[in-house]
Amino acid sequence: MSSKEYQYREVAVIGAGQAGLAISYYLKREGISHIVLERNTIASSWSDQRWDSFTLNTPNWMNLLPGEVLDENIDREAFMTKDEYVEKLQNYALRYALPIFENHNVERILRYKDNKKYEVWFSYGDEHTVVIVNQVVVASGAMSEYGNPGIAASIPKHIKQMNVAEYRNPAQVEGNVLIVGSGQSGVQLAEELIQREFSQKGNIYLATSPVARSPRRYRGKDMMEWLYLSGLMNQRTDQLTDRSLMKSVQPQVSGVGRYGHTVSLQSLSQAGVKHLGMLQIVDDRKIYFTDTVKQHIYTADKHSDMMKREVDGYIQAHRIAAPLDQDIDLADIPDSQYQADSGILQLEYDQIDTIIWAIGYHGNFTYIKISELLDEKQQPIHLNGKAPIDRFYYLGFPWLTMRKSGIIFGVKEDSERIFNEIKKELTKVSDGKELKSQ
Repeated sequence: MSSKEYQYREVAVIGAGQAGLAISYYLKREGISHIVLERNTIASSWSDQRWDSFTLNTPNWMNLLPGEVLDENIDREAFMTKDEYVEKLQNYALRYALPIFENHNVERILRYKDNKKYEVWFSYGDEHTVVIVNQVVVASGAMSEYGNPGIAASIPKHIKQMNVAEYRNPAQVEGNVLIVGSGQSGVQLAEELIQREFSQKGNIYLATSPVARSPRRYRGKDMMEWLYLSGLMNQRTDQLTDRSLMKSVQPQVSGVGRYGHTVSLQSLSQAGVKHLGMLQIVDDRKIYFTDTVKQHIYTADKHSDMMKREVDGYIQAHRIAAPLDQDIDLADIPDSQYQADSGILQLEYDQIDTIIWAIGYHGNFTYIKISELLDEKQQPIHLNGKAPIDRFYYLGFPWLTMRKSGIIFGVKEDSERIFNEIKKELTKVSDGKELKSQ
């Protein structure tokens, strides 16, 4: 491609993760001309922003993309490693010959001069190209970027700092480790570090926050399967009465082990992790934490109990044979005495050798140069994935249309729905209601 070369397609898809591949599958099957632009490589967020021992948190049966069926030789309830999943997505793209252009960085998206099409500017090395399209699907992810908080700059230089996206294995850390953030990533890293030996291993501290917890298995099934069977996975975004749910991080749980396991603040405490409250402020000698560990333990316990009661109600209503004494989970027993609270409210800098920031993931949509499409925080404006202007869509975001939208399991349904919207626009063209693309 030469500099400033122009191309024409019906659709441009931004991003080649599971969402971009899913919509490309439907477009390719229908013979709709399109291009999938990926700034790195297929599934790069899975390969480049996950640690070595990472496993998916959803069982195999929930990780199918359009056109896939679960191989009879694969254990439906087991969990894939991140390397297995990356290979799976790469093979998917090859199997269906999807038009993916890796290492093609989207620089900006603009309206075309006729105001009915879009210009997508991208680069490949030193070459710059513009593709003119009728429709755009942004599937670049709501957590494609990461960064440490501003307070990290105030930490003394002798303390090693890294983001969870940069962490690969315990060989990278030493001494006393402070992990900031107790979502899925934070608790899984705390568990790995407390269980593994590494250079000058010392104390493992976890700065907690109010995060929900999910039991891994309950009454004979993985909890994710109960959520699916009971219909909670299909809870619609536009029917939410509590919109704060849309900002909740994924609950504490792990897919490590054949059928995964529950990770709780109390199980981590019993293993030796010392829990702190939320990181509050720093000065020239110390880091200070809020006195809120008890509240965080209560939040996790309460959410786990709520989930189990929802399942109990579903089992009773449908008269399902699922005895209560199945899958007794010691890690899920509530910590009613708050024994997992260390009582530590501050750490001096000589008590810390390494800090891992298990926070800071966010989406970057600054390449979208159409003001109506982003809010004041430069985040997408949409209703069920449709932007406020015609023929522009978002895909693969949490709560895009329903609870399951933010996980792999929700991609197939959301991508099919967006694909049908794209087909409607093509029908308008064929009926002469819109100008045909060049």
